[in-house]
Amino acid sequence: MSTTKSQALVLGASGLVGLHTTKMLLQQNTYDVIYAVSRRGIPLEHERLVQIQADFNSIDSFIEKLHINHIFSCLGSTKKKTPDKSDYLKVDHDYPVKVAKIGQSNGATKFSFVSALGANVKSNNFYMQMKGQVEEDIKALNFEELYIMRPALITGNRDEVRPAEGFASWFFKIINPLLLGNLKKYRSIDGKTIAQALVKTAGIDHPGVHTYNTEQIKKLA
Repeated sequence: MSTTKSQALVLGASGLVGLHTTKMLLQQNTYDVIYAVSRRGIPLEHERLVQIQADFNSIDSFIEKLHINHIFSCLGSTKKKTPDKSDYLKVDHDYPVKVAKIGQSNGATKFSFVSALGANVKSNNFYMQMKGQVEEDIKALNFEELYIMRPALITGNRDEVRPAEGFASWFFKIINPLLLGNLKKYRSIDGKTIAQALVKTAGIDHPGVHTYNTEQIKKLA
């Protein structure tokens, strides 16, 4: 009988979506070990949870020998936290791509991550262009299974205060019911719902690249 443990890694585990994802993975038995990567740690304890406190510059030494089966990337910064574009790029692009490459070289076959509605490498918008580049660079690694979540505005209770997002959340509560048909993909979505969809991919055996907009994320969840 094989004693090899199935293992998953959550990148950005202290964020809104990442923390929900980690909690849900621990509630299931799909993976024997859950590695939660964050800079400051998370308020969780579990016999199957291994916390890794690291950043872009130190992550290599922590995961280069781990045999991960499935990577969940929930990273996402803000202009307020990282106003410098090069730093923004490092967090939202370089970090997940680096972890994807290391994980794949150690056996990872599945990659699920949070992108953004409108992600396009040809976009004139820096944020959308960057998200599009992340998608293209992850696709180029040819994971057996790749799941891309493209939500619109992500809502939910966060540790940090984001006034602009607070106003946007209030605004979308009003207009969400008015966004019908093809416009449904522009509705806001709770971070917990995105996490539910990410965790659902753990139980899917569907080779190829799969992209989900807001409404498709809700259906998957």
